[in-house]
Amino acid sequence: MHRVYILMVILLVQLSACTVKKMQRAGYVMPEGYYTKVPFDTYKGVIAIEVTIDEKKKKFLLDTGADLSLVQRDSLIGKTSRYSGASKREMELGSERVPKMQIGEVGFVGTYAVNGDLVGLKEQVPNFGGLIGQSIIGKANWLIDYPNKYLEISDRNLSDSTFQKIPIIRQNGNNPYTYLIFEGKRFKVVIDFGSSSVLNLPRDSKFAKIVSESIILNKNLRERYTLGGLQKIEEEVGEMAEVQIGEFIFKGVEVNINTSSQARIGIRFFKGYQIYIDNTDNGQFYLKYIGGVQDKRP
Repeated sequence: MHRVYILMVILLVQLSACTVKKMQRAGYVMPEGYYTKVPFDTYKGVIAIEVTIDEKKKKFLLDTGADLSLVQRDSLIGKTSRYSGASKREMELGSERVPKMQIGEVGFVGTYAVNGDLVGLKEQVPNFGGLIGQSIIGKANWLIDYPNKYLEISDRNLSDSTFQKIPIIRQNGNNPYTYLIFEGKRFKVVIDFGSSSVLNLPRDSKFAKIVSESIILNKNLRERYTLGGLQKIEEEVGEMAEVQIGEFIFKGVEVNINTSSQARIGIRFFKGYQIYIDNTDNGQFYLKYIGGVQDKRP
């Protein structure tokens, strides 16, 4: 049986950056002075949160690489457009303003989402409801404790002095990018918590070429989900001895090289960390290592 990986960046190919940002800003959070702490599950390593929508509890995947949230609907509703996924395939999706999406004690009211029937993904996640994208993520501060499988959401600061900032830039809507250093060279990668890969590189990229010249790679055949459904892909896989982001050094990093739109690191890249996303500080990311053996430069 093939392992099924998830790769779910949504790029709004028919909308301008200004339109995307306007849609991301729509809606609000309630109540005032909000805070909640909720557990989460993982599927193929990707975080799945319980969300109440349409008076039903559903499992939504947390996807920092998605410009908007996505709601699983058997039939499209609202205005339809073509959207491109992380593997460069397209899918027709509808659009809507969701009256309310409730996570724990926090309600996200009137936010934009796209909608569609994600055949191939909904079978992988029991009671699948969709994806939580930047139209919700960008409205609050998020503290994700990946080793202990819980997260906190609030309008107040959830970090402390033991967290350290990593370099973040924002582009393509509001997607978070950082710089990863390998073999003394710096590469831009999107932080895509909707990807179950640790580090995924496009086959034709300069980054992939340098990696292929530096480590031993093996051929692999597997199934992957992105917009448009499941697909069987051929790729090369290996392990990078060491990479660096900011002051943090990550050892024994799994890498796959295949057909994809851009270099990305998934949530499992940070498997030993607490991750704080501070949206009172333009969506900056802070890390604190809490488990296992990990080197960190002073």
